[in-house]
Amino acid sequence: MICESCHQNLATVHLTEIVQKYKKETHLCEECARTRGVPYKNPLAKDPLSAKKEEPVVAPPPAGELAEPCPSCGTSFSDFRASGRLGCPHDYEQFKRGLVPLLEKIHGAVQHTGRIPARVGARIERQRLIAALQRDLSQAVEREEYERAAEVRDKIRALEQQQVEEPST
Repeated sequence: MICESCHQNLATVHLTEIVQKYKKETHLCEECARTRGVPYKNPLAKDPLSAKKEEPVVAPPPAGELAEPCPSCGTSFSDFRASGRLGCPHDYEQFKRGLVPLLEKIHGAVQHTGRIPARVGARIERQRLIAALQRDLSQAVEREEYERAAEVRDKIRALEQQQVEEPST
């Protein structure tokens, strides 16, 4: 594609602007883009500041259970990092220490917050409430608030009883 400004050089900078629901594309060569003040970075060009920058720090190999491959499928954490794919469902537990921070960084959380099917929504909500109450119970016991702990314990028992009585789908 030829530059739309000088009509001589090969267009390597492609701009897309959307103004009032209309899309406008402009194709420029590097020189015309530079004269128009278009900020871009040529991925093939060397960074002039790279000589002043320190060498990137290479992360040490994963420690502990991350260094060992999954016993079920043989996938290692470094294989996952290279391909972006896990080998089997057991990898989630095997590489939990490495996956949890990565998922938090990507998604902002590690717990699903999307829509829940109506047929299981009440049960899942009850399970989440029980888990939250169990955390409250542990904190109340740690703070030696035994009356509060007894109240929370009773709420948990009531919710668990509802769950047992509910017919499964």
